[in-house]
Amino acid sequence: MNIQRISFRSFIVFALLAAIVVTAGVVIYWRQVNVLLEEDVKVHIADAGKEAATDFDRLIQTDREILSVTALSLENDYPWKDDSVVEETLAHYDSNDRFNLLGMILTSGKIFYSAPNVKLHRSMLKDILANARTGTFYTGISTQGDETSQSSFVVQAIGLDPNDNQKPIGAMFAMQKQDYYKGILALSSMGSDGHAIVIDRSGEVMLSYEPLSYKNIFASLENVQLDAPATLDRLRIQINEGETVLVGFREDDTSAHLFYQFVPLQTNDWYIVSSVPATYVEEQASQLTKLSLLLFGAIFCVFYFLIFFILRLRDDSNRRLFTTAFVDPLTGADNFNRMSEQFERRLDALEHKAALLIFDINKFKVINDLNGYERGNEVLKRVAQVLREQITEQESFCRLSADRFILLLAYTDRKTFTKRIKELGTQLRRNCSLEGSCVMLDVSFGIYEITEHIPFYIMLDRAHLALEQAKTSSVERYRFYEEEDRSRVIAERQIEAAMEDALENREFEVYLQPKCDFKTGELRGAEALVRWNRGEDRIVRPDEFIPLFERNGFILKLDMFIFEEVARLIRSWQDKGLQTVPLAVNFSRLHLNDMDFIPQMRRLAAKYNVPHDMLEVELTESIIFNNLDRAQEVMSMLHLYGFSVAMDDFGSGYSSLNVLKNLHFDSIKLDKEFLSGFEDSPFAKKVIEGTVKMIKTLGINTVAEGVETREQSDFLRGIGCDLAQGYFFSRPLRASTFEQLLKENKKGA
Repeated sequence: MNIQRISFRSFIVFALLAAIVVTAGVVIYWRQVNVLLEEDVKVHIADAGKEAATDFDRLIQTDREILSVTALSLENDYPWKDDSVVEETLAHYDSNDRFNLLGMILTSGKIFYSAPNVKLHRSMLKDILANARTGTFYTGISTQGDETSQSSFVVQAIGLDPNDNQKPIGAMFAMQKQDYYKGILALSSMGSDGHAIVIDRSGEVMLSYEPLSYKNIFASLENVQLDAPATLDRLRIQINEGETVLVGFREDDTSAHLFYQFVPLQTNDWYIVSSVPATYVEEQASQLTKLSLLLFGAIFCVFYFLIFFILRLRDDSNRRLFTTAFVDPLTGADNFNRMSEQFERRLDALEHKAALLIFDINKFKVINDLNGYERGNEVLKRVAQVLREQITEQESFCRLSADRFILLLAYTDRKTFTKRIKELGTQLRRNCSLEGSCVMLDVSFGIYEITEHIPFYIMLDRAHLALEQAKTSSVERYRFYEEEDRSRVIAERQIEAAMEDALENREFEVYLQPKCDFKTGELRGAEALVRWNRGEDRIVRPDEFIPLFERNGFILKLDMFIFEEVARLIRSWQDKGLQTVPLAVNFSRLHLNDMDFIPQMRRLAAKYNVPHDMLEVELTESIIFNNLDRAQEVMSMLHLYGFSVAMDDFGSGYSSLNVLKNLHFDSIKLDKEFLSGFEDSPFAKKVIEGTVKMIKTLGINTVAEGVETREQSDFLRGIGCDLAQGYFFSRPLRASTFEQLLKENKKGA
């Protein structure tokens, strides 16, 4: 929900910003468009005006040429036989429909027409004769009809001069209706919107496309404001001087900008004036506005769609990121990141009366191996479902990794909480065990009672410590964190911090505990033990660091260090001429999976040139049973290279006989716990005696560990045990002290 609110607010902000930006862009764009539109109209009206002037001049010139040819034909027939010949000739030439009317006026006063329906005013006839006498073309405008239906005609005339050296006999004239020029005055290049008129220099309208409301163009411009720097007086002067002029103005009832283009003609100092009505400009602006609105609307839609799409993608991405970051993909429960992020808030909701609990499924790997990973995942999903059902709204849980879960639960007292944990364990076993499988779910709990305000990760470490202790318990599968657990961890960390330097500085010292012959008491061998001498007579016991080194893997280095020390001692004694005895080294289970284990032993033996039969490898019973196939492979290789192999701690577990059946050992070391209490139990004596006899029938030597009393010694010697190792015969000795025993053995020999 928070993500959606953020997205919606972001969308509104983006939309407003976009609207502001686009609106500003539209204003700027529209201003620029208006400027461009006006410039475009100027260009169009200028081009249209020039084109109309050219067409008008060309049309007048063509009419003059045709009229000249016609006049020349009449001149060739002069003097005419009679007046009828003239009228017939005029009618003949008028039959081509070029002109609306042909006529002739003679200086004698006679007037001839090609048709009787149109007559020229006498004032115009006088002007025609006057121009004929000067030998120039005449062009003028004549109106016919009454005031309500007047029509304008363009009249052109040329003098008749049969003999070039004599005075003209008259003039020939032609009339064209105003409609004849409509194609030009309509400004066809401007479509149906433009129009033009023909004026003289005083502004009087000579020709127009359609009837006008004014007769003088200057008079029509008196009530409008021309664009600076143009003025009406300036316009008059420019027209009188024959300049081409473009003026702009606005009428009161329109917001559109209008233009007049004044272009001089080659006839009578006339001008053709091209113009565009307000509707044309407004339509252009309207069309552009519509197109612009459509364009900007499309841009807006696309823009908002893209914003919405991007925000939607971001929301989807955020949801996926949230799921990836905070949700366990298998169970759908919170993951560790989510637990960490919400821990303080959840703890506050419980008013800090809470406990942090970690649990995992014991031997979950076995479930996967026997039933497959899919069914193993099904178990984890069921576990998550049980936890959802068992916790309250204020409490929380997450899947930490694999089969490990973390819970933050309400806590009142240890007794009540213990009862709840047991019930939870029962629910997990009842609802999460696989149907059709003999595997029952077994869980261990590590609990930290939150009593102080410390970081979450420290609480987690303490719960982990409690879980480690719970997993070693064979009775209760839960453990509360105690302060001594922390002290132990601190001590272990101190050991881990010093172990590498201790190995390099040779602080680890080899002690040798003799193995003596039960019958003669003579020295037959020894087991190498390790002590950590940290200086100032501070000795660290093996049980304080060996288990830790087993867990962190440092035991691999330490075992090989002891093996090398043993080889070096044997070499040293042999160089001194002492009669050496085999020395045994106890190796960790981790070596079974080390492919370099035996090659490394061989290199060290070769380094000190020590016979392999002087070096014995001790493997505990539990190591062999947990990895029987690999143990068999390793023992075969050790025997192949001449090393002897002993089983240590025989009788401490449940698999001793099974191991003897499958593997060949050179000696068996009876665990001291196996021998414990036999003094008061005849049955125990028989078991021990039978075991020793059985081992001896296999051709394997027996070594009794932990022999501390004469009674034990006498009993073991009596049942045929070969060698004894224990305080009754000797404590573990420093190498120098053990060397003295070897010297005494030499003297005795």
